[in-house]
Amino acid sequence: MSSFIWKKLGSLELTLSTISLKAYDGRPSKPQGLYQNVPIELGKNKVHINIEVIDAPLDYNILLGRSFMYVMKAVTSCVF
Repeated sequence: MSSFIWKKLGSLELTLSTISLKAYDGRPSKPQGLYQNVPIELGKNKVHINIEVIDAPLDYNILLGRSFMYVMKAVTSCVF
């Protein structure tokens, strides 16, 4: 999640993040922190996830990863 969206949510408490990210252009980036136990609902399914907050302009509000997709029993699809 971008820090812009995090601030719009009220700058909720973050914990220390231990990961290092790398942008497509190879630049390393350290997240501002981890927003923990965020409840996400999809249909009747509800899961709590951890979200990395990143101080960078993003083209999306949030990316939901494999752990979310596994719990929600979601399948990705690409049409070419």
